[in-house]
Amino acid sequence: MWHKISWRLLKHELRRGELTIMAAAIVLSVTAVLSLALFTERLQAGLTERSAEFLAADRVLSSRRDIPQDWLDRAKEEGLRTADRVVFNSMAFANEELALVDVKAVSEGYPLRGELRTAQQPYAADELAQGLPDAGEAWVAAALFQELNLSVGDNLEIGDSTFAVTRVLTYEPDVGFSVFTDSPNVLINYSELEGTGLIQPGSRVRFNLLFAGENDALNRYEEWLKPQLNDDTHNWRSIEDGDSPLARSLRRAERFMLLASLLGVVLAATAVAVAAQRYCQRNYDVVAIFKTLGAQRAQIQKVFILHLLLLTGFSIVTGLVLGWLIQGQVVDLVARYFDVNLPAGSGRGYLLAAGTGLVSAVMFTLYPLLRLIEIPPLRVLNRELTGTDRWRWLHWVASGGTIYLLLWLYSQQWLLSTALFAGGALAAVVLLLVSRFFIRASRQAGMQAGSAWRLAMAGLQRRAQANSVQMLSFSTAIMLLLMVLALRHELLADWQKQLPDDAPNYFLVNVAEDSVEQLKQRFDERDVQVNDMYPIVPGRMTAVNDVAVVDEVSKEERESEEAPSSEQREGFGRELSLTWRDTLPPNNTVVAGQWWGDDPKPQVSIESEVAERMRLGIGDELTFNIGGEVFSVPVTSIREVNWGSLQPNFYMIFNTATLSDFPASYISSFNLPEERKSELYELFKPFPQVS
Repeated sequence: MWHKISWRLLKHELRRGELTIMAAAIVLSVTAVLSLALFTERLQAGLTERSAEFLAADRVLSSRRDIPQDWLDRAKEEGLRTADRVVFNSMAFANEELALVDVKAVSEGYPLRGELRTAQQPYAADELAQGLPDAGEAWVAAALFQELNLSVGDNLEIGDSTFAVTRVLTYEPDVGFSVFTDSPNVLINYSELEGTGLIQPGSRVRFNLLFAGENDALNRYEEWLKPQLNDDTHNWRSIEDGDSPLARSLRRAERFMLLASLLGVVLAATAVAVAAQRYCQRNYDVVAIFKTLGAQRAQIQKVFILHLLLLTGFSIVTGLVLGWLIQGQVVDLVARYFDVNLPAGSGRGYLLAAGTGLVSAVMFTLYPLLRLIEIPPLRVLNRELTGTDRWRWLHWVASGGTIYLLLWLYSQQWLLSTALFAGGALAAVVLLLVSRFFIRASRQAGMQAGSAWRLAMAGLQRRAQANSVQMLSFSTAIMLLLMVLALRHELLADWQKQLPDDAPNYFLVNVAEDSVEQLKQRFDERDVQVNDMYPIVPGRMTAVNDVAVVDEVSKEERESEEAPSSEQREGFGRELSLTWRDTLPPNNTVVAGQWWGDDPKPQVSIESEVAERMRLGIGDELTFNIGGEVFSVPVTSIREVNWGSLQPNFYMIFNTATLSDFPASYISSFNLPEERKSELYELFKPFPQVS
């Protein structure tokens, strides 16, 4: 009969106040956690889905030689969609002119993610491409029209083939970008590749196989394929391999919002603990009577545990429904304002929210419930008898452990969770002492006040311990609220700094030194906002402190006895684009050493991540080779660089006295509104060498 008694007792108690407060508190915590967890998870999934456009696929296998047919067959068995992409450099000829281009041959289905866009004329309005270039056709980037004086309909010679230029290529999802090395793109059909005669043994070419499909199928295929890959020949990529500022900000936002929801959980847990204590105190007499009528301790335990679990289950289900409805409304708002559909969420958010509600309900009612079950039968004769206090330590361990567990679940970082918990525990001790001091002081003040105040102060003093805990809980909640508000402003400011409205959307490359002033004047005349012009000199770093650096070490060299010594540093393996200036560039911050100002002595400033990777510090002597001229300069500063600023940034910056005698070309970036895109051709017509 115990389950019937539990059910009847629950219906009876729901008419009182304590269980209603407990249910509302659990609903609040579950709703807050689920709505935030689901929304941030769907936002992250949406970002990943859109980011896959930058690969034109979900996964990409890149190889230096043909990809085996059985790898392609296995992908089809897994139900994956595939497309071929071959990329290489070649010379293109038209109108008795020639230019180095990036040729991309793609098969049907490309791109698997994202979209291909073309226009009928250079810098004209573009549209979604229908299919791919037909046999004998090529789509080319607008920059090539400028270099080769092309018009739509002209012929373009690449290798042994001649292609008719039929469209202007305006957007490729996987185009890649480097302002220093990129050549104009030419897109042809994969079936035309063999006819060019450009793919020969030893050719510098990359064969790419693109994959798209369900995550489970992709993961199975990846698990099957990876053991067969050769690190020196193959490269397997997914969008998760990269790390953009936007992705980092979104992860920070998810942690921030879940930690902010901890505010609601703390308030809910406080309400649960207080309500459970009052509820159990009111049932002391009920338990005492049960025991006098012969009820066993185990029976009473079952009655009240089932009673509370039914309440908790109902509250969790209600919270899940409300949380789902709220996040659905927010997602609809996002879809309406930003014209984007977010993918459905997984079960992770539901498990996290339900777990939060269950853990909060169980752990914060554990101690009052244990005291209730321990009530002696003699209480029917002596009302002063209460449950034992031997479990009080368990109350603090359970409460503190629950909060720490939730902190870790929300942040997924032990260090952050421990720091927050330790700081919160210290603040709790201070607040507890302060609350006891005020309660004690209020008693003295109450003795001097009127009868009503005196009774109120006496009531506070009589329940000093319980009142101190409540003051502690609400003070902590208020502190968390203030901290959340402060972090919110910092987080929003960080987002807004990432990409300001006037961020550059074009780069200028190959500007001749004698064209710099004319180009600036032309920009001013047309009211185009341009950033600083940076001189560029190609050079190679050859030594650090007179010890030669080594280029990237191959797998065989790493495994051989001739591997470089620990004193040697790994170099860049390529020429660097070196620049000079006397003022610190925008979005650069000196984190070590000092910027040189007007000091004429040769000096160099290096980027912080390069300094860390190459173990470089202030005072190290770096040796460079520029066009056969070798010289050494000391490192006098280390800079932290914001690479997401869309402005030219550099690993190495020299002072003017060091490099100004070398011949250089210039680069810059500028902002031109989309509606003025058609002005580009006229703007750069007097500067045919500029890209």
